[in-house]
Order: sequence, then structure tokens, then C-alpha cells
Amino acid sequence: MVNYEFYVNQYLGSAIPEKTFSGVAAQAERILKRFKQVYRVESSGQEAESMAICAMAESLWQHRNKGLTSANIGSVSVRYETDRSDLRRELYEKAQIYLDIYRGVG
Repeated sequence: MVNYEFYVNQYLGSAIPEKTFSGVAAQAERILKRFKQVYRVESSGQEAESMAICAMAESLWQHRNKGLTSANIGSVSVRYETDRSDLRRELYEKAQIYLDIYRGVG
């Protein structure tokens, strides 16, 4: 499990508050575990996996805290929806920065 000290000092992250980091990092770790079940994932070691988890955790945190989902101004109504497939793609891309992930037969 990646700890907050690693996130701040090695990854140089600052977006996620300390009190919520462990929960978001655990979720990112579960997603990486799923990637390993579905794809062929290779890394240069534990630090690369920890960096990938931090990057994915930041994406999850930003997605969770987007804030405004709809607005009404006079007779105009706007709704913002996040496409879950966009989040999945973003998490995959964040993990690929630090890990070699191969789809299909390898």
C-alpha cells in the first residue's frame, strides 16, 4: 500500500489531502490489480507501481471532486456528466506512464 509520505516526497503530489489519501490510493490499487488480471502488466519494480497508483489516485480524486454537475441560469439549464469510460481510459493512460501494459496476446 502506498502511503502519503511516498505520495508527497517521491511522487511530489499535493492534490489529495492526507486524511483521504489512503482510501483513494486503495481504490487505485484495486484498479491496478484488475488491470493485472485483464492485461499483461510489466514494471521496473515496486516504485514504478507506486508511482502509477499515485497518478491513478489523483485522477480518481479529481473525478470525485469535480463539483458542479448542473446549473440553472434563468431559463437555461446545463448538466455536466462524466462519462465512466473516459475515467477508465484516463486511469489506464495514467498507469501506462509508469508501467508497460499490453492488451491482447503477447
